[in-house]
Amino acid sequence: MIKLSSIALCISIVLLSACKSKTKIESAFFHADASHSGYYNTAGVDQLHGVKWSFKTGGRVFSSPVICNDKVFIGSDDSSVYALNAKDGNLYWKFKTGGRVSSSTAVSDGKVFFVSFDGYLYCLGEDSGVLLWKFETAGERVFSAPGIHGIPEKDRPLNDPWDMFLSSPVIADGKIYFGSGSGIFYAVDCNSGKKMWEFPTNGVIHSSPAYSDSTVFFGSWDSYLYALNSVNGSLKWMFKTGTDTVYYNQVGFQSSPVVYKGIVYSGCRDANVWAINAKTGELKWKYYNNGSWVIVTPAISNDTLYFTTSDTHKFIALNAGDGKELYIGDCKTFGFSSPVITGGIVYLGNFGGSLMAFNTKNGNPVWEFKTPGARLNKDSLITSKGEFDSPKIFKENSYSGMIKSMDILYSLGSILSSPAVSQGLIYFGSTDGSVYALY
Repeated sequence: MIKLSSIALCISIVLLSACKSKTKIESAFFHADASHSGYYNTAGVDQLHGVKWSFKTGGRVFSSPVICNDKVFIGSDDSSVYALNAKDGNLYWKFKTGGRVSSSTAVSDGKVFFVSFDGYLYCLGEDSGVLLWKFETAGERVFSAPGIHGIPEKDRPLNDPWDMFLSSPVIADGKIYFGSGSGIFYAVDCNSGKKMWEFPTNGVIHSSPAYSDSTVFFGSWDSYLYALNSVNGSLKWMFKTGTDTVYYNQVGFQSSPVVYKGIVYSGCRDANVWAINAKTGELKWKYYNNGSWVIVTPAISNDTLYFTTSDTHKFIALNAGDGKELYIGDCKTFGFSSPVITGGIVYLGNFGGSLMAFNTKNGNPVWEFKTPGARLNKDSLITSKGEFDSPKIFKENSYSGMIKSMDILYSLGSILSSPAVSQGLIYFGSTDGSVYALY
């Protein structure tokens, strides 16, 4: 005869298993986690099979996807944030704001947080997409300067068309942290939307903060990397990087920091990757990239730092401890998509519309996916050496000409969104307006 105690034990085990299978993920952020490691502890795609699904938004997608509880959360330049079924791409909900959304979302405790170019931080219900509250910042703007990038028009500030991302929030200790185009860094209560503190800088903040050990780290366009006490917003240290007061080209942070084993790593438009002691703000090492921007947030795993460059279009691996070069690969053209890691593979996108996979050990290419725009136009706009074909793209040396040139580049279906990986699928957005899931 089976004892009642045995039956009760079996029922308890079944119920426990059921609970475990339905356990919700509490939080998910840009570049995998609060420290921005870029490492996803999940199955990746060793061999590319194709497109599992794609979803068309109403605008270009610069936002990076965040995966949480089998949903994909991503913003679009159509001013909306989308929640999609991670398995089939079906729409759960869409929320419209008053400005483009090139911020990535942060998901925590059943809420979705993001920044819109309309100057608000939004908090939505994760399952419903219903607005819970919104917080008004001092306003958004892109970096601007007279004669930017060598344009002869120096009579007025010109908006930088290469400043295409917004600060993506991170959450810790009941507060949400993010920067704004007004140059102010904010900490806001996650539940009420009440401002807890703010910290002013002298430049646009579109770097996404990383969190570690009660400290938030971020870069500003004023050329400083900052470390703030997450409790009260007091300054722990600030680290000066390169400046450029002639063309305003080699200055400022678009890259976001990653924190690993007590070191803060960040790329910069001054063409360096910086490694800074997280506690003291002292320089550990720097790696110069021959004048080429490092826009991406580096990924790190097993004491190796991975990143890509812009003009030199390289995929580089460094020893995280001393900055020594391990190898250099080729990402074929400008890289603005931050690399991510699963297992032994690094995944990243490029301006030419390719999503590429590399072996982490030697940088050898594993596979490449091209968006439809890339398949149609890449060879006509990008040379065999990975350079932009200037006569076809940069047709006139004026600000309006530069804007037109960006539109031509975006026709490639550029992948500037940073990929996210979950359960054998890779998700990313493209300037063709689509969100893709590869398997």
